[in-house]
Amino acid sequence: MKVFLYTLLRTVIFVGVALLVYFIFGWGSWGLMGSILSVVVGAVVAFAVGYLFFDRQRRAAARQLADAMERRKAERPVGPTQAEKDAGVEDSYQDTLRREAGLTSDARAPRSVDPADDER
Repeated sequence: MKVFLYTLLRTVIFVGVALLVYFIFGWGSWGLMGSILSVVVGAVVAFAVGYLFFDRQRRAAARQLADAMERRKAERPVGPTQAEKDAGVEDSYQDTLRREAGLTSDARAPRSVDPADDER
């Protein structure tokens, strides 16, 4: 709820300042450029006011959001993901194909060394 209230507060400030700037400075006659400048000024003022005067609300919203993310992370089942399961199935299939073709699937396996090969 704190995240919603803080977002609503900043949105109200943004819209209010943007409309105020738009009508006070007469940027309505500027067309699209006046609208864009009003939005930019509204965004800058809303950011500054929110950062300077609503620090307590911002921190509370950030804390609530962090707690929600931690709860989500704790609820997530511990175990392999679907991608890890798929990778395991693919690896076992490739190993089966290599074994059937007579290839070794382990490149680190020691090779038998025949001393007679060195004499040739």
